[in-house]
Amino acid sequence: MNIVQFSHLISVAGLTAILILSPLSAVTAAESVDFKTLKSPVSYSSASIAKGKALYLRYCTECHGADGKAQIDVIADATDLTEPEAYYSGTSEGEVFHSIRDGAGVAMPPFSFQIKEEVDIWHLVNFIRSLWPTDQQPALAK
Repeated sequence: MNIVQFSHLISVAGLTAILILSPLSAVTAAESVDFKTLKSPVSYSSASIAKGKALYLRYCTECHGADGKAQIDVIADATDLTEPEAYYSGTSEGEVFHSIRDGAGVAMPPFSFQIKEEVDIWHLVNFIRSLWPTDQQPALAK
């Protein structure tokens, strides 16, 4: 399911308005998805984790820091990604995916416009899960 932002010009009774469908309206439509049980189509593998790390370094370090601990002064409310118990919006792979794609709370913006391919968001989910304590990480695919 790819969410695309688009706009339309609507003219009614001589008045013209712009209708913009943003991720917020798309999220409302996607609310029927149970993100807690949503499973990744990308296996948890070293190759996927490496791809996710490259995306993380590009898009996430500004708020979560290079190590994922969010111990930087820029965003005081960023989640420490190394402590799953601290996650506000759930820790299942689908919930992490949802937080990245659609945003979470007021501090975490949606990244569906920066990371266009959902497969790349799944790689990012795999990298984030690799930051967890070893006993909480999924088993690597063979």
